[in-house]
Parts: sequence; C-alpha cells; structure tokens
Amino acid sequence: MLDYLLCTVVVTFILGASVGLVYMQYSFSKALLQDFHVIFDSLLLLLAFGLITGVVVRCIVRIWPIAPGEYDSDSPVFVRWKLVSVLYRLGQGALLPFTSVVTKPLVETLFGAKLGADVALGGAIDDPYQVTVGKEAILGFNSLVSGNMLYGGKLVCGKVKIGAGALIGVNCVVLPGVEIGEKAVLMGGAHVMPNTKIPAGETWRGNPARKWQ
Repeated sequence: MLDYLLCTVVVTFILGASVGLVYMQYSFSKALLQDFHVIFDSLLLLLAFGLITGVVVRCIVRIWPIAPGEYDSDSPVFVRWKLVSVLYRLGQGALLPFTSVVTKPLVETLFGAKLGADVALGGAIDDPYQVTVGKEAILGFNSLVSGNMLYGGKLVCGKVKIGAGALIGVNCVVLPGVEIGEKAVLMGGAHVMPNTKIPAGETWRGNPARKWQ
C-alpha cells in the first residue's frame, strides 16, 4: 500500500505540474495553430511530463542515493528503488515521440546516466543513474545494461562502468557491479554476471561470459 500511495502522490504532482505548464501557453498555441493546437498541446504535455520526471528522478537519487548492495523486499531502499523505477518508465514512455537514435543518449542522461562523447546507444539502459559509459563506446542492438537484478524476492543494485571504446554486442546482458575496461569486446549474446571485471582490450563471450582466447 505504501508503494502505491507514494507513486500516486509523486506521479500526480508531476502530472499537475505538466498540465500547468501546458495551460500557461494554451491561449498562445490556440491563437497560433487554431484547430491544430490540440496536437501541439498533447506533445507539449508529454515532453513536459518526461522532462519533469527526469528532474524528479535525479533529485531523489541525489538526496537518497541507492547504494550498491542486496536488499530485502521490505527494505526502505527497495521501496525507493520501485518509486524511481516507476517514474523512469513513465518518463521514458512519455518521451518516446521525441526519442530517436540521436536523442536516445540525451534521454538516458536526463535520468542520470553518465555517457561520454560519441556513444552509440542501440540497446537499453536500466537504472541509468547507476551506469557510466566512456566515450566512443558502442552498445549493440537489443543489448541491456542494468544497474539492478531481482531474484528470490531480493534486489541487487550496483554501479556499471563501461570503458571508452568498448563494444557491447547485440543481445548482450550486462548486470549490476560489472566493470568493462577500455576497448574490451563483448560478443553477441553474452551475459556478464554481477560484479564481473573485464580487463581492457579483452574479448569475452558466452553465458556466463568468459574470456575468449
């Protein structure tokens, strides 16, 4: 019940702020666009909701950081993580009309990811505030870099660091606590288990991923 109540209050606040911003310019858009103002106002509402959600998520994890570790389902950290996850999903969904290959890194950065210059982001990032990606790294299509893992009713959180120039192949899964060195290569379909360290320049593959000679 606490989870539902907390999420409802925060989402209602964000939605109210977004509607307020749209209402402030309503007369302007109606006068300028006439019958088409509905489309503009709808897109503006989604954009405002996504941007405000990103700011709220950044504030929550800045004030109450989700430290690396393992947490039970009744832990306050678990409750806070669920709130942040719900907000992230809703905000990311609201920004989908504005998300392309070019803008995807900006969306992840909005929610806390630390991305270097010229990162190619073809996959997904979960818990972006836990993820750091160095410049010119490539995250292949349908890959997943996650700062969390759930199993047996427990939540495992951890920082993920991907070095500059690293290549994460298609359909790869990178789990919390993983560190991938500069210019390391992760072959397609590889699963990197939690807290694995891949040295710079090495090539790994498999499930679980291991060094490939």
